[in-house]
This record gives sequence, structure tokens and C-alpha cells, in this order.
Amino acid sequence: MKKYLFLFIIPVAIFASEGSKNYDIIPRLFNFILFFGILFYLLKDFAIKAYNARIKSIADRLDDIQNKLRDSKAKKEQAKKDVELAKVRAKDLLEVAKSEVETTKVKSADSLKQTLLDLEKNYENKKEFESKKVTKEVVADVLSQTFNDPSVKLEQSKLIDIINKKVS
Repeated sequence: MKKYLFLFIIPVAIFASEGSKNYDIIPRLFNFILFFGILFYLLKDFAIKAYNARIKSIADRLDDIQNKLRDSKAKKEQAKKDVELAKVRAKDLLEVAKSEVETTKVKSADSLKQTLLDLEKNYENKKEFESKKVTKEVVADVLSQTFNDPSVKLEQSKLIDIINKKVS
């Protein structure tokens, strides 16, 4: 329909230029419209392509920005999840550390008690050993003095009886 509009305008412009008054505005207007019509017809594909390319580049940039925004939101959410997980792990580690401290206290207290018991037992054994040792030395010294003393003469059978009485 637009293509045929020029067919109706051309005769009007031609006949309108003839008149008593000679104004050249109508032919100039006709030439202007004709010039821009031809210019539009020749450049419309280029202008449409440029316009569409511009729209596509803006849309692509907008898509890139939206993708970056989605990625940054996803990273933010992941970071929040990581922080929460780290908090939970920190609490768990703190509880484990506290329980290990308590366990270590109990073990060290038990170990200390056992060490003290062992030391007391060793002390008692050492005391008993030293007591026996001193007793043996005293007995050996007394026997030595008795055997070396010329005034005391004991027979071997009497000596064995005395020793047996002391032992039992």
C-alpha cells in the first residue's frame, strides 16, 4: 500500500505547481520527499541491519551482565554455605578438643595414680630388701664374732638347732 502512495502524490504535486502564483515551495517539497523516499528505499536494509546489530550487541552485553550477576550470586551463596560449614566444623572441632582435654586429664590422673602406687610398692620392696640385707649383715656379724670368739665353743648340732629355731 505504501508503494502505491507515491502514485497518488505525484499527480497532485505536478498539477499543484501550475497556478497563477508561482511559488516554488511545492516542487521543492516534492523533490525533498522524493529524495528522502529514494534515500530511505536504498538505505533501509542497511539501517535495519545496523539497528538490529545494535539491539543484538546490547542484548548480548545484557546477557553477559546477567550471567555474571547469576555467577556472582551463586558464588555468594556458595561462600555463605562454606562459612556455615566452617562454623559447624569449628564447633565440632572445639567439642572434640574439649573432650580430648578431659580424656587427657583423666588419663594423666590415672597414670599419675598408677605411678605413685608403683613408687610406693617399689619403696616398700626396697625397704624390705634393705631390712633383710641389714638383718643378714647383723646375723653374719654376730655369727662371725661368735665363731671367732675362743670362749664360745658350740657344737655343730646345737648350732643347727639354734638356726632352725630362728628361721622358723
